[in-house]
Amino acid sequence: MRFAKTSVALTAAALLSVTAPSALADDDPQYPKANPPATNCLPSFYNPPTGQKDKPAGHYYDDAPDKKTAFWFFAQSGSGTLPLGPELAAEFKRVGIKAEAICPVGLLKDGQGYWTPVGSQGYDNINLVNGRVWYPGGWKFTNTKTGRSHRIDGFWLGDFPVLTKASGNAYIDDKRVPHELVLSRYEGDAAREVLDILNPRLNEGKISFGPQAWKYPLTPEYVKELNDTLGTKIQPGWVGLTLTINAAFVPDQNMPLKPGYERDEPGN
Repeated sequence: MRFAKTSVALTAAALLSVTAPSALADDDPQYPKANPPATNCLPSFYNPPTGQKDKPAGHYYDDAPDKKTAFWFFAQSGSGTLPLGPELAAEFKRVGIKAEAICPVGLLKDGQGYWTPVGSQGYDNINLVNGRVWYPGGWKFTNTKTGRSHRIDGFWLGDFPVLTKASGNAYIDDKRVPHELVLSRYEGDAAREVLDILNPRLNEGKISFGPQAWKYPLTPEYVKELNDTLGTKIQPGWVGLTLTINAAFVPDQNMPLKPGYERDEPGN
């Protein structure tokens, strides 16, 4: 996936955030009550609190937190809205692809895409050793006719502070040994993106900060794996997801999604 985002924008956001050292890698994340993960998502291979007790030996985010070199990124709490691109959604419907969310990421209502909690309260950080801005969870696509699936479980932006790509841990047919896959390559207008992040707006009575409508076009390598696994005819450059974040620089804020979208969860 690709989106118009720059290292300058992310650096500015990081400087405005409260930077607190990450917990040790073997510690489980403590999700804040005011900004909880999804409740109807699939267990993550990296996230024991969701029910997956056999996480790979090592790490929740990656190698850096056990060296106490990771710092929290961007904001304290918030929500991200990630609708599927229209061409990708249409192709999934044509083939019969089922979309599922990997905790703490959740589904949007009517299969429109995904939402994710964001912020320093347990969800994302900057790894200052390898330059990755890490996020837990992800998404899974399954061909309902063949049963074959492609899963992203743990994804990141790299390489901070010169960010040029988005990547993820990819699993084909849920094999427990992942491989790193570049999902998007991107470039952007530094001044415009700084203003986009820092410009406040009002949403459901709450003041929000964060990127608005950043697009993630799919890379050829991601497209090839999806097509080979799922039997789709996706084209490189199609928009996979479009990101809007409503974030708060203070803790314990259960922020709303992008206007017009709802979470697909029990009770909603």
